[in-house]
Amino acid sequence: MYRTMVRKQHRSGALVLCLLLSAGALPGLEQTIELGKESLWKDMQTMDGVLTLPGRWGFKDLALADGAYTPDSSTDILLHFDAAPVADATGAWKLVRGQPILSSANSAHGRSSAAFTGSRQGIGFQAPPDSLFGAGAVWGDFTVEFWLFPATLADGEPVLSWTGSARDAPGAPLLNQSLQAVIRDRKIAWEFRNLFVLPTGERVPVDLVGTRQILPRAWHHHLLRYNSREGLLEYMIDGVPEAITHVTDTGRETGSVAVPAVGAVYAGPLILGAGFTGLLDELRISRRFVDDAILTRFLGRTGAATSRIIDLGFSSTRVARIDAVDAKPSDSAVEYYYQAAETWNGKAMLKGETDWVPFIPGADLGDTLKARYLQVRVELYPDGSRTASPRVSSLAVVYEPNTPPAPPAGLTVTPGNGKVTLTWRRVNDINARGYLVYYGTAPNNFLGTGASAGDSPIDAGAVTSLVIGGLTNGTLYYFAVAAYDASSPRQQSDFSPAVSARPSRIYN
Repeated sequence: MYRTMVRKQHRSGALVLCLLLSAGALPGLEQTIELGKESLWKDMQTMDGVLTLPGRWGFKDLALADGAYTPDSSTDILLHFDAAPVADATGAWKLVRGQPILSSANSAHGRSSAAFTGSRQGIGFQAPPDSLFGAGAVWGDFTVEFWLFPATLADGEPVLSWTGSARDAPGAPLLNQSLQAVIRDRKIAWEFRNLFVLPTGERVPVDLVGTRQILPRAWHHHLLRYNSREGLLEYMIDGVPEAITHVTDTGRETGSVAVPAVGAVYAGPLILGAGFTGLLDELRISRRFVDDAILTRFLGRTGAATSRIIDLGFSSTRVARIDAVDAKPSDSAVEYYYQAAETWNGKAMLKGETDWVPFIPGADLGDTLKARYLQVRVELYPDGSRTASPRVSSLAVVYEPNTPPAPPAGLTVTPGNGKVTLTWRRVNDINARGYLVYYGTAPNNFLGTGASAGDSPIDAGAVTSLVIGGLTNGTLYYFAVAAYDASSPRQQSDFSPAVSARPSRIYN
């Protein structure tokens, strides 16, 4: 009795082991291909207006790229504050004083902003000789703009300042020149001293103060611009005019226009944040009257990321669902699409010759998506104020491989006069639909021709035996059988072990 129990246990264990070993080949077992997480989105083929940022689980998220400025021919200085050490994007201005703390937790654009804690030092950038702030420079149109996130709004906090020295004539006394944007009564006041000069040589002091009190702990875009043909100096917050003046000898639209002229004696550095508490971002000074300022974090256009073409391995593979983990703050949005094909010549899908089909992440696709090749696309939309971006942390394609049938077993061959008879065991696979019989006259070369049933391979249908006539007596033939399924295009199993036979008249 003990031996009987041992034999039963052995057979049961062997059965379980066989099932485990063959489980990977069984149809209907789900597999997953993940985009994102550990792959860090390396499987994304294109990203248009989309970038990766530190995100969920310590990996990377897809997010909209900011509509940040890039230097152009009119850019004098451009500071993004996105990486240390902080540098002018034009490469012309040099950091000569301090180094700001970069805050990656809060920014108006890009990855971080400059954080100031009220220290009187701030940071300083020295202008090149051909800059607006170079010694002896005479300005035309100009614009100064930045994003500001004040923390305290204490009176007298300077956001930016510049000083220089001029002498109107040889031997004349030195004149101190200055420009500063300073907080007064919870407003930004722009102050120019001895910088604007009339054609007569007379210097015109300028003070321009906004009408609205600004809010602490909120980002706002500040812009000061000057039209040197009209003498128009305008201050705007978030694109809305706050204050306007005419820097002329009359103080009105008519009259002689004054322009800024930097003295040749001394031109100091541009100082940012000395005594200021809060955040500063995207400072740009331009040699033009800017009327196309970027006033939102995102430009309102969608961003899109498209995966590489994913090979699921087998024809008619069923995609059960496509999962996604995302975050959509405010009324931002993400839309998901796929395109699929059974065959791919390397270019068809990339050229958009197949349709993009929308899908809902996590929804059961049933039997609607069966293909070998798959491509996934995500489109990201900012919120209504264009200040918040959605984020996508991962995409996962969950599919059931449509594996080919197993090769037939038990192939035998019986020679006859000008013919052979082949028999094999039926493949125990619900996907098997028929069998192909291969023959040839050399080992592992099944390119035979001339049989009465046709050239190799012969489609035997669902039968498990076949008589092949029209063979040449005395010639040694080799045979193998493969099963195929109902996929389109159909999939074929590996060859069965080959057998050989030599037809002869002795078998009459």
